[in-house]
Amino acid sequence: MSGITKWLFAGLGWAFGGPIGALLGYWLGKVISPDRQIGTSGWYSDTTESGHRGPYRNTGTQQDVNAALMVLIAAVMKVDGAVKKSELDYVKRFLLANYGEEHGKEMLKVLQQMVQQDIAIDQVCQQIKVNTDYNTRYHMVDFLFGIGGADGSFNQPEINMLRLIAQYLGISQSDYTSIHERHVGYQDAGYSDGSHSSGRSGSTSSYNKDPYRVLGIDSSATDDEVKKAYRKMAMKYHPDRVAGMSEEMQRNAADQMKEINQAYEVIKQRRASMR
Repeated sequence: MSGITKWLFAGLGWAFGGPIGALLGYWLGKVISPDRQIGTSGWYSDTTESGHRGPYRNTGTQQDVNAALMVLIAAVMKVDGAVKKSELDYVKRFLLANYGEEHGKEMLKVLQQMVQQDIAIDQVCQQIKVNTDYNTRYHMVDFLFGIGGADGSFNQPEINMLRLIAQYLGISQSDYTSIHERHVGYQDAGYSDGSHSSGRSGSTSSYNKDPYRVLGIDSSATDDEVKKAYRKMAMKYHPDRVAGMSEEMQRNAADQMKEINQAYEVIKQRRASMR
C-alpha cells in the first residue's frame, strides 16, 4: 500500500461512505494507488491493515471528522458563486496544520474539485449527525463561520448556508445565536422566521456585539441565569473539551473563549452600573 493510500484509509471510516463517500470517493481515487478500488457505496473494499477483508469502518476518528468537515467547507465556500482567496488561504492553513505539507496539498486538491460538485447538504449533515457527538458538531459550525468570515465580512448566501448547516446538524437555537453573534455581530440569527429578541441595551460602550446573544440568552435573564449561561458556554471551549480536535479548531476555540469572557464582563459591568 502506498504512503498516501495508507494515510487516507487510516482515518476514513464512516466518512468514506454514504453521501460523503460519494463526494470524496471519486476524487480520492485520483490520488490513491490504482490497486485499491472504491465500491459504488463509497466504502473501501479490500484487505484492511488488520488483515480483515471488507469495509474499513474505523468509526469516529479525527480524520473522519476532518473529511466530513471538508465537504461542509466546500459548501460554504461555493455558496456565493465565488471562492475567495482569503477562504482558500484559511482552509489551506487548516489542511497543512492537520495533515502535513504533502498530504495537506493532496487534500486541498480534493477540496478544489469538490467545490465543483453538487452537495446534498441535508444528507451530508445527517451522516455527520449520526456519527458524531453534539460537541463536535457545535465546533464544526463554529469553525465554518470562521471560513465564512475569512475575508472580513459575511454575505447573505453564506449566512443562509451556515444557518442551514446548523439546523441540519441539530445545533440548538441558543447555541447558533451565540456562534452567529460572536462571528457576525448584530444581524438576524433566526432559524426560520427571522424573529429574535436582541437584548441590546443601547449602551455607549465600545463593545459592538450583544453580550446576551453571545451567551445565547435574552437581556431579561436573571443574574443566576447569566452565570449559568456563561458556565455552559465556557465548558464548550474548555481545553479538555477541544483537546482531540484539530489545531486550527483549538485555536478558534481559544479565540471564542475570549469573546465569551468579554461578553460576560460587559454584562456584569452594565448591571453593576444600574444598581
